[in-house]
Amino acid sequence: MKISVRAHEMATLLDRAPVGVTTLSLDCFDTLLWRDVQAPRDVFAGIEAPGGAIEMRMWAEQAARRAAKADSGRSETVLPAIYERFLPGAARPAIDAAVAHELDLEARHCFGFAPTIALIRAAKAKGLQVIIVSDTYLDEDQLSTLIARAAGNDVRALIDRIFVSSAHGVSKGDGLFRPVLDALGARPETILHCGDNRIADQVAPDALGIHSAHLVQFDDRAAERLRLESVAAAMIEPTARVSTPISQTHRAEVAMRVANDPAAQLGHDVLGPIMHAFAHWLKSEIADLSARLGKPVHPLFLMRDGHLPLRVFRAAFDDGEPAAPVEISRIASLRASLTDVEALRRVVVEAVDRAPLAVVADQLMLPGHEAKKLAKLTPRAFCRAVTRPDLARVIIARSRKFTDRLIAHLNHAGVAHGDAVMLIDLGYNGSVQNLIEPVLVERMGLDVAGRYLLLREEQLTGHDKKGLLDVRHYDARMLHALCGCIAVIEQLSTLAQGSVVDYEADGTPIRKAADIKGGQSAIRDAVQDACVDFSLHAGHHIVRGANADGGADSDADATRRAAAAALGRLLFMPCDTEAHLLEAFDHDVNLGTSEVVRLLDPQEAAIGLRWRGLAYINETDRMFVPGELRGHGLPLNLALFSSSRFALDLRDSDFTVGGIDLPVILMNGSESGIHRFEAIPTSDGFYRLDVPVSKTRWTPAIQLGAICEWAQIESASWRTLANVDARNPACGTHAVLIPDSMEEQGTGLYRCGETGVLVAPPPGGNEPVVLSLIFRPVVRRTAAAQQREAA
Repeated sequence: MKISVRAHEMATLLDRAPVGVTTLSLDCFDTLLWRDVQAPRDVFAGIEAPGGAIEMRMWAEQAARRAAKADSGRSETVLPAIYERFLPGAARPAIDAAVAHELDLEARHCFGFAPTIALIRAAKAKGLQVIIVSDTYLDEDQLSTLIARAAGNDVRALIDRIFVSSAHGVSKGDGLFRPVLDALGARPETILHCGDNRIADQVAPDALGIHSAHLVQFDDRAAERLRLESVAAAMIEPTARVSTPISQTHRAEVAMRVANDPAAQLGHDVLGPIMHAFAHWLKSEIADLSARLGKPVHPLFLMRDGHLPLRVFRAAFDDGEPAAPVEISRIASLRASLTDVEALRRVVVEAVDRAPLAVVADQLMLPGHEAKKLAKLTPRAFCRAVTRPDLARVIIARSRKFTDRLIAHLNHAGVAHGDAVMLIDLGYNGSVQNLIEPVLVERMGLDVAGRYLLLREEQLTGHDKKGLLDVRHYDARMLHALCGCIAVIEQLSTLAQGSVVDYEADGTPIRKAADIKGGQSAIRDAVQDACVDFSLHAGHHIVRGANADGGADSDADATRRAAAAALGRLLFMPCDTEAHLLEAFDHDVNLGTSEVVRLLDPQEAAIGLRWRGLAYINETDRMFVPGELRGHGLPLNLALFSSSRFALDLRDSDFTVGGIDLPVILMNGSESGIHRFEAIPTSDGFYRLDVPVSKTRWTPAIQLGAICEWAQIESASWRTLANVDARNPACGTHAVLIPDSMEEQGTGLYRCGETGVLVAPPPGGNEPVVLSLIFRPVVRRTAAAQQREAA
């Protein structure tokens, strides 16, 4: 028997065991004991050393293995020998203390994997012997104690024998199973071994005739995501793998996922850990605030983006916590905030720079005829007009009536005068809270707090605000970088209904029409269902011993760090299946308008990159640029991530190297001359050549044949000097190209003679223009000649 088994199949592995098996053999680490960190070396972050101990601890182990090989010809070593290299010259008590400290760290980060424990119990029920065979520098007593501390004494009592490579001087891959067979006095065919390393746990035992099952912890996509989450953690956390480990408290639950479609993967493996961490943090914050105020706190999840957080919160805590959805949009909070002339002035001054005046007039609840008249004014005149006493009185009176209806809505959610409420949203500035809190305090006497997944305030408002991710743990640059693509999380968290714009007298929301595509809603629903499923089962596959010293699964800080890394990875390094899934999404701007924008458009991104190169990254209006870049390789995503995270002063010119010197003939009647222009590399091997043409209208003939045997023409356009660097490739006028000594072999693909040129007759008029040509040298003439000579 030689099979692979997934984590969710472990408990029933014996159902597939051959007849005659009497011993269940298990690997220890990542099979019986799992860690809640990304890699084993993360455990070493808890060792104290100047500058961090991880590398020093790894170097010490390498040195100990080299010494063992020199002494005995075998590279296996033991923990005391490692610390003799880590602390050269240290006395034995110091070595023993260091060894004990590392074992404490392992006990803190290790846990028993419930399906494997279920497998062990099934084996004992069938009368099988259970053994552990592990490649480790721990001795048998140390590993035995660790199993008891991490998984429980009852689990340790189920194990009959423990074999470790350090005791036998040989790893599983190099022959450890031979002394195991000798010690057991067993035939190979009576043993079934299972472990996560294909070579050590399947190839090696199979060579001796031992039945084997390779535990595939994670599918390829999950493994890639977890690895890239560690990259994101290193970017986000300055102390990552220095003094803090890269926590991944969700590894067991990710491994147990059964559904394999992209929506399930995104919801379960990515949003699941983020929203579950958010829910648990909220539970703690509600309890703390209630204790501080001496009265219950109403958790109010702001719709629409609070929809998924509310679902997860209810899934995680079915103890009757009175969480309720409320619909207070930005436009609703703005309309309620117009309590006096000064408040009106603040809102208008801010709004006129961000939205058309017709939209601002509608936000102020002005009648249609008045709004049309005001929309024709300048922003300054508009501000003066709406703050005139006569018009201001009308707006303020309408705002007060609007607030009456909003209060009725809150009453319907169970909020009464004098209560305490917690406004819960994704974030990121708490704009609704900024606008509505003074109104709720004045009109209802409420104690108001705001709690957010991600909080990066634009101003220090003094309101009671916190975020799971906020300035208590991260610098403002990091939070700002995460906010740049937060629309992805908003669209995955929302629900298929329009944003509230008003209320009936009884508080029933009046919503604008929802303009979201059916396909988008179906994907979002599937993602959300998988996210909720994660929360329903999170922690069920983790077994900790009574002496496990708490464990990082109960450590809110570790859970927060894991959530931050999962969020950062999704926002800056999405995998291709995630980016493809999100192509169907539009983003609702939600300012009382019907405006929507694409989250990402890979096709337009490819055109933009070929036109502008990396400058495109800072110029597109779409909301999820990293998703657009993913198809062009991770280097672009990492460049954007690092530049955003550290506010690096990187410019387009820093990347434009390796240009091509291209001859261009400029002709005007009987006159002509050859000039050389540099074509600048952009993306995908394309170049952009800009040829200025004065008002005297010289005709350019680009000598592509001088440098290419084959060339691909992407586009050519005429642009005025004013818009030569405009971000939109389509803002110029199409240029007609006349090939000479160039044969088109396919759409845009030309075979070029040595004298091949592209002639571009200039447009009419006498305004100076620039010919912009986007092309790709497919076969360069020098390279082709060298290949022919070599042949």
